[in-house]
Amino acid sequence: MLRAITVLTLCCLLPGCHRTFGVPRDLVQDLPALAAVRSVYIEDLTHGEDPHLVEGSDLVKEKIRARLVQSGRFSVVDIPEQADAALTGVAGFQRWYFGMESFYGLEGSLNTQYAGIGMVRLLDSKTKQPIWTHEYETGFFHPTERVVDRVADQVVNKLLRDAIRASGKKE
Repeated sequence: MLRAITVLTLCCLLPGCHRTFGVPRDLVQDLPALAAVRSVYIEDLTHGEDPHLVEGSDLVKEKIRARLVQSGRFSVVDIPEQADAALTGVAGFQRWYFGMESFYGLEGSLNTQYAGIGMVRLLDSKTKQPIWTHEYETGFFHPTERVVDRVADQVVNKLLRDAIRASGKKE
């Protein structure tokens, strides 16, 4: 019973412990500049961090790429010089292990907890100024949805909604 209470308490505190790894947290929305963006280059989404701290960045990057292409609103290019803007920052997840600690170390089975992380910015390719930013928001637990899908979907959904708003069209 005590173990269950400890694990439940840690799970409740976990969302407040995420970290955005030095990426500036100021939120920007330059809607006129966003309306002009047609092509996007997606940079490495580990933001130079240790890949053991930020897992799944390549998966999130690929899911963002696929969703943007599927939307038809943006084209995704492979060469930064061909893009109107570059998506940069950090996106992925962190994995934590919980278990009972004793004199001899961890005892019993370990519980694994995953937390999505993300702070991305869309930068103008010429000026390198931020056009749009988004910080991943933790939400309700979705047992059937993978954390990489939640992070990528949240980035793309917000970017597409803001791009529609920037163009003056109704959603």
